[in-house]
Amino acid sequence: MKRLISHFPIILIGLSLLGCDPQESFYVDFYQRVFENTSNVEVSIVYHSIGSTNEKSDTLILKADTKRVANFSSSVSSDGVRESNLKLIVERNVDVFYDNLNDYGKFELFVGNEMKKEWLGPPDYLGIGINNPYNYDSWSIVKYDQPIRDGDYIKHGEIIFSISNDDVGL
Repeated sequence: MKRLISHFPIILIGLSLLGCDPQESFYVDFYQRVFENTSNVEVSIVYHSIGSTNEKSDTLILKADTKRVANFSSSVSSDGVRESNLKLIVERNVDVFYDNLNDYGKFELFVGNEMKKEWLGPPDYLGIGINNPYNYDSWSIVKYDQPIRDGDYIKHGEIIFSISNDDVGL
């Protein structure tokens, strides 16, 4: 044990020279999932998922011309972040909204009490003409100039789904 402790500074220097910062390896790199309302009206997005025992739903209310973090899922995906693999970042972040085992995941878009849209999975590439949270092509990425450290997390940017006047029928 004494030999290991005496060699510990040498090990840390070696890791540092190789570009491996042991402290950095304990952080989770990710892109924040954000929903943006570019329409002229307030909207509600209701997300339905299968919980450990039954279906649960969460609601996100967005005033006109605002955006908010989507806390529909507590999981974060760090896949592709360090390599700047934007395709993988989008895929992994959208995939958390769909339960492949139970073939379930659903979003509903409301204006007041009126449901305007229902979006069902599974996630896929549906083209830029279809605006759907399960469409990888519907998400845009904003990369921060400098990552933001927040506790055990390092935010590298945002992955954004936008709701427009077309989605709400205006």
